[in-house]
Amino acid sequence: MTCPAPYSLDCRDNRGVRDADERDCVVVGGGPGGVVLAYLLARQGLRVTLLEARADFARRFRGDSLAPAVMDYLDALGLGEEVLARPHATADAFVWHSRLPGGGERAYRIADYSTSSTRHPHYVLVPQPEFLGMVTARAADLPGFRMELSARVNELVESDGRVVGVRYRAAGGDVREIRAPLVVGADGRFSQLRRLGGFETEELGAGLDILWFEVPRRPGDPDLSGLDYFAVPGRAIVALGQGATWQLGYVIPTGTVAQAREAGIGPVLELARDRMPWLGDRLDVLTAGDGRADGGGPGWVEPAFTDLTLLNVRITRLPSWYRPGLLLLGDAAHVISPVGGNGINIAIADAADAGNTLGPVLAGADPDELDRACAAFEVRRRAVSDVEQRAQVRAERGSLERMRRGDPRPVWILRLAAAVPAVARALGRRSASAIAIPPPSGAVLAGAEGARRDG
Repeated sequence: MTCPAPYSLDCRDNRGVRDADERDCVVVGGGPGGVVLAYLLARQGLRVTLLEARADFARRFRGDSLAPAVMDYLDALGLGEEVLARPHATADAFVWHSRLPGGGERAYRIADYSTSSTRHPHYVLVPQPEFLGMVTARAADLPGFRMELSARVNELVESDGRVVGVRYRAAGGDVREIRAPLVVGADGRFSQLRRLGGFETEELGAGLDILWFEVPRRPGDPDLSGLDYFAVPGRAIVALGQGATWQLGYVIPTGTVAQAREAGIGPVLELARDRMPWLGDRLDVLTAGDGRADGGGPGWVEPAFTDLTLLNVRITRLPSWYRPGLLLLGDAAHVISPVGGNGINIAIADAADAGNTLGPVLAGADPDELDRACAAFEVRRRAVSDVEQRAQVRAERGSLERMRRGDPRPVWILRLAAAVPAVARALGRRSASAIAIPPPSGAVLAGAEGARRDG
């Protein structure tokens, strides 16, 4: 096999491996950050392969809320209208609903997004499979883009201290190899590339986990904000509005899923029916598995409980996101808690920055220049993720403490924000812009038509 310079491999025995393909970049992970980066690089005329371990883009209970700034960015790329053509809902505020210990109700409109964007004064909640499918369909129009599903990366290929490619098992079972100046790990919070690359991780702690389920939306459902948090003394449930469904998340302290499983589905249903009685018979989907055909005892509720999907909330920091030839971004580099719904937006902002920075460098394929560009990317994006992670640690610890004390209200500073509409709007602008997404570079904007397939 040919070993091209300057990214040459040891020409050692590679029995069982098909001849290596040569690309400008390999992106591992078909989540929002990975698909957007692959699209941006291919749009600049680069040869990019996107490897996704799953057979499709089906994602249950993953980040679906696109921030106003991200929608503005997608507009600049010519993708905004396509997003809005998909089933979606909008959320113009984050609202915390409290049932007070002494009786009575209070809704705190904590973050108001109505002034966050002229064109998109709200978050857009679109199912992640719809978004991923749309972006990859656009990328497929570009000659340099390739995508493989059911492609499981199991080895990094290295030479002289640099990562120069990956080996992976393809859908048919054969082992394949791709060589490229840069491999990007965008494969999420449980990143295989992070593990293979030997990156250290630091757990910053998290106080809350979420048990998710979904029910259909119906005409006549209340006009909630779309990002709603319902709290009663000691418990809470989240409601996210989408085009066709409500995603509901039952909040539990981290590490208590065994106790929740023992308690069964009852407390979840009780809180959902209490706070959202209009859901009615739609909650019956969670009790469909409670039949006892196998002779289970009186406390046997496991089949219904397994209708819930546990999302372990983690906030993880890495001392470094880059080693020569291998760059991490999105949750692979900095696990963002789903609290606040900005994980998807920060991943897309990472991809936007990387697309601007790496496109011209990969075209030249100079290793030293690539190293400098990746280091500069990390400095810029780490400043964003570190601030977000610190805020999330404070928010989760505060929420857990209030839950344990039986106080269903937000902290005093958020109550103050809700009491002053101008402050709530300022907080909404800050929350929506904190992802710091850069505008698309001239090379990204100019490359669209030139890179597109004929016809």
